[in-house]
Amino acid sequence: MLNTGSRAYVAATRLHVPRILPTFVSRARLVEDAVGQCGFTLVCAPAGYGKSMLVADWATRAAARDEPVAWLSLHEQDDRPYEFWSALIEALVLAGLPGRTEQLDGLTPPAQGTEPRFVTKVIESLLVAGVRWIVLDDVHLLHDTEVLRGLDILLADLPPEVGMVMAGRSEPSLTLHRLRLDGSLSDVRGKDLAFTDVEALELFAASGLPMTADAISNLVGLTEGWAAALRMAVLAAMVGGDDPASVVAAFDGDVRTVIEYVLTEVVHRLDPELVEFLYATCAPHHLSIDLAAHLSGRPDAGALLDRLCAANALVGQSGDSGWYRYHALLRSCLLAALARRDVEAPARQHRATALWLDSHGEPATALRHAARGGDQDLLDALLRANGLQMILSGRGDLVRAAITSRDSPVTDHRVAVIAALAALDVNDLPAADDALSAASVDDPPSDPTYAAMLAAAVVQRALAGGDVVAALQDSAILDIATTGDSDVNLVLLSQRGPARMRAGDYLGAIDDLEQALVLARSRRYDQVVLETMSQLSGMTGAMCDFQAALDWSDQAIAFATQHGWRDSPRLAHSYLVAAWTAFQTGDGQGQLEYAELGMRALDGVNDAEVGLAIRGMHALATFEATVGPDRAAAAETFRRLSQLDAAHHVSPAAISASTPQEIRMALATGNESWAGEIAARVRDQMPGSAESTIPEAQILAAAGRTRDALTELEPVLDGTRPAHVPTTVVYAQVLAAALESSMGNDVRAFDVLRKALEWAVPNNFRRPFIDVWPHLEPLLSRNRSRFGPAEGFVAALLAHHAEQADPATGVIDTLLSAREIDVLHDLPSRLTIPEIAKAEGVSENTVKTHVRSIYQKLGVNTRSAAVREARGRGLI
Repeated sequence: MLNTGSRAYVAATRLHVPRILPTFVSRARLVEDAVGQCGFTLVCAPAGYGKSMLVADWATRAAARDEPVAWLSLHEQDDRPYEFWSALIEALVLAGLPGRTEQLDGLTPPAQGTEPRFVTKVIESLLVAGVRWIVLDDVHLLHDTEVLRGLDILLADLPPEVGMVMAGRSEPSLTLHRLRLDGSLSDVRGKDLAFTDVEALELFAASGLPMTADAISNLVGLTEGWAAALRMAVLAAMVGGDDPASVVAAFDGDVRTVIEYVLTEVVHRLDPELVEFLYATCAPHHLSIDLAAHLSGRPDAGALLDRLCAANALVGQSGDSGWYRYHALLRSCLLAALARRDVEAPARQHRATALWLDSHGEPATALRHAARGGDQDLLDALLRANGLQMILSGRGDLVRAAITSRDSPVTDHRVAVIAALAALDVNDLPAADDALSAASVDDPPSDPTYAAMLAAAVVQRALAGGDVVAALQDSAILDIATTGDSDVNLVLLSQRGPARMRAGDYLGAIDDLEQALVLARSRRYDQVVLETMSQLSGMTGAMCDFQAALDWSDQAIAFATQHGWRDSPRLAHSYLVAAWTAFQTGDGQGQLEYAELGMRALDGVNDAEVGLAIRGMHALATFEATVGPDRAAAAETFRRLSQLDAAHHVSPAAISASTPQEIRMALATGNESWAGEIAARVRDQMPGSAESTIPEAQILAAAGRTRDALTELEPVLDGTRPAHVPTTVVYAQVLAAALESSMGNDVRAFDVLRKALEWAVPNNFRRPFIDVWPHLEPLLSRNRSRFGPAEGFVAALLAHHAEQADPATGVIDTLLSAREIDVLHDLPSRLTIPEIAKAEGVSENTVKTHVRSIYQKLGVNTRSAAVREARGRGLI
């Protein structure tokens, strides 16, 4: 059974079809012949044209036909991906058929951006739930590019079984032209919504105000059928005494007049206690009876709200719920008038609303009201109390918005560190640097929770692109103990884990991350759960525990798929590990597929090493899967990545994993200078290690200096030169076996190969065998049935390579000299050997010697085959 996903709070009043009042005039020409007649309907007109009530009338009829309608009244706060999708999912869950909404209810929207796979998951889930119609009211409030991109995907992929109706004051920035061209979109505009004379007569009659046809005709002509002006005229006639007809005749319909009527003829015509109640409760967009009672000091707030609804005073109730909403026009007029009475009154009401919402578990909305209240102390108090929880809940963008709304710089150290964590959550590194400067103190913090948060922020910033080693020392994060605050502990552990890995403490890193995962699950911080599982996949992969890494990676991908987060940057690490594991175990197709998924999830990754590794993995996968110029280009991409500043701050595990493959690419493309750069770089990064030995041995082997390569490997083979990871030793053993075999030393080759198999077999570590296959295959074939428990592994290797169309490239005595490269470039031409010798300024015998060496190193026998092989490798 799925758990309910983590989503933003959505007021119930926004999820119900507005009630149709007895005085409402239903217009069949629109309800029956326009709305819902195509798969998509856009009702677009200025304010006050009756868009919402028209669609509500249609939706009520659709529901009566057993066509489930998901209704969402949009608000300004929905102009963020997380809020928008949270609200839409709540509407879909409410509308779904009983017993069929579990899949929908398990969805958690991405914190930022748009993930197409998440939208696909929403569509799949709403089909299961049996939703027939989606209604988005006030769609003009949507401007965010990511929200609109997600809505575009939804519109494009909705199946015929589901229709959508959108209502708003302006057309949203969506690709609606395609729907218009294929006849899938029905437009209802202001001219369609304008009241006819007959409809206006019905409007007045419904309120008990019979009017002459001439009077109504004049009024409709004056107002151009604008519903808001007509309703204002009805209200004016109702309160105008014994002669409503004269009031209607005097009504001029000007927009300013309508606004004036909101105050003078709607608000101020009410009982004084209702007027004061409106002024006291106009700050919230939505308010419950309890909130209204708190703001107004009236225990009978519910009765007053019902009186306002009954008076048709632009106050509405959501179905039978206890939530109410003031019309936007009414609310803005009330706030403006309130400010004229007392310039500080709106701010005080916003502050009171913020405090009430905070005490009732709605921190996000409380923050917005606190910001509008202009009380920096209150804003800081709310950030101290709720900021970290909101960040962990995936709402770092809201915390960031609240902080940027301040009129003065942050001076509170704890708020500053929350500001840094929020900026890091949305990958705003300059803002994070500014906040960390404000958060820093000269002496070690005495508050353990603040110390833990600051250390976590410092390390997270370094991981996003900086000197991690220096950050570990400056933050002292490895020495900081957990606190009594579970959220602070979660932040500390989730950053201390990667920090421990950089210090070489892999077991400690895994322990920290496993504790973090328990906390994240208990607190239902789904996005932290996903990120922690991804980190665990990377951590176990760094320990060369391929099976555990793949298990964690599979768990993370399954969790993300369940939530519709297949493109989430928090999943990028898992895609990287899955691609790396596939590569190490000889699954080239899996490597390429996961590498491409990693690239799709790259945007928003805030760990510089992970981002660099994903790009490198994609370049390596492309190198493995292509030939010719594409292969050479992939190698060059990898080289450029290795020259970035971030490449000088990666972990020893990353260096250990990537270096043999980088050397292999350099040598395979004939780039001896690049290979030398790699060897020098690794000597500086990991001096005296087995990892710095492997590239030297690879270069010597490719140059045909077999004995020198074996001498270079000897300290690794006898254990006197330590290896950071066990795969380095296995790589050295397999390369040594190939070198010994090439020299005819089969006894020594078999002995060292058997040692390599001891670790490789249980871990299915095939990569080093694949890399030297042309030199190793004869040794394996000659010794079949001698490998004992490793026999199945060896048989699988032989069978796999027997099925390959293209033989693997050799690594021993394959490096072409500069002169050989020059001659190789002449081979595709029509020049004869004597002509090549003349062009190169050397003897004919010298050219023949170079050609024989080229054939041997490329593993070919003819000139045309040499050209084909060289082109395939990207050498020419």
